[in-house]
Amino acid sequence: MDKVDGNFDFKSSTYSEVAQLVDVAERVILERGIRFTPQSVLHKLFADARKLDRDWRDSSRSPSLVTGINSVYAEKIARIVTDLIDAPGVEEALQRIAGSDINLSHRLKSQGKDALWELSLLTTLLRKQISAELVDPPDIVVELQMGSYAIACKKIYELKSLFSRLRDGAKQISKSGSPGVIALNIDDLLPGDHILTSQSPKVALDILSRETKSFFQENFAAFDRVREKSCLDGVLISASTISDITETSTRLNLTTSFNFYPFRNEGLGRARFLGLVRELSPAGVIEAYPSRFIVHQ
Repeated sequence: MDKVDGNFDFKSSTYSEVAQLVDVAERVILERGIRFTPQSVLHKLFADARKLDRDWRDSSRSPSLVTGINSVYAEKIARIVTDLIDAPGVEEALQRIAGSDINLSHRLKSQGKDALWELSLLTTLLRKQISAELVDPPDIVVELQMGSYAIACKKIYELKSLFSRLRDGAKQISKSGSPGVIALNIDDLLPGDHILTSQSPKVALDILSRETKSFFQENFAAFDRVREKSCLDGVLISASTISDITETSTRLNLTTSFNFYPFRNEGLGRARFLGLVRELSPAGVIEAYPSRFIVHQ
């Protein structure tokens, strides 16, 4: 199977901008009637984002590393919430996020983190001006030039469940009646207490992409067992981690890498798959190598 790299997501904001974003997100949550209590993990993350902004402006205070990491996660969630202000059908997912343990440093299974992966991918698609909405099954349906395309979102917490998650994703796509891909998130397979250190965002993305490639290669047998499903054109594998990037004004950032693995060497399935990749890459530039494709944003 070929490999398609798509390192699409890097954004660095000031602490003040994050605090303001959190305020807007909290208002959106409350206006949608989502239950959001001071005891929730989400409330704690939002509070730490505000605290980091105050501590940074007060030179007598030294922000803690935990507060900084929580602020990064708060920004991710707040940005998703604000991007989906007018999106239909997202209330249930938002409630799962607001009511669950969505501390992304914890390596624990969580319905909130499952929902966060769905909404995270949905917002990525919408930011690229791709028509997309939550539909069950599969999870997300996008409209491409070649027609409706199904995306089954799967988050994995332990390696032993990889094949069953892929199998379930293939079933969801089959039930949708449209061809599609499995979008697999492997964040919880990465060390929760690790900070990726690099000089630039590009270097951080390249490191994370190599980790994703290693994961695919080491677990190829599981992917190979589902590749013959006629409805399944390939898989998208996403990984995110806290990164300390020396070139950015705010040292702590969240680096996210998307890698794409097509299951077809030719034909309509391959064309559909690469069509999705091109839509996600605004420049539409794809460099071909003997055994892989590299997509540049």
